[in-house]
Amino acid sequence: MKKNIHDFIAGRRTSRFADVDFHDFIEMNEKGLSNEEISNELGIPKDYVNKLRNDLQKDY
Repeated sequence: MKKNIHDFIAGRRTSRFADVDFHDFIEMNEKGLSNEEISNELGIPKDYVNKLRNDLQKDY
């Protein structure tokens, strides 16, 4: 059974995640922006962008 976005976001317990507009991340990811481009746009580390992408791929 696939999880919905609300469950995915609610399951996160890090303050860094709360600072990221997840919808913006999803949109940038779908447009094919690189980790570096997303990182610069959202002001978060590239490693964290990579982690978010891996989590999305794993869960969805």
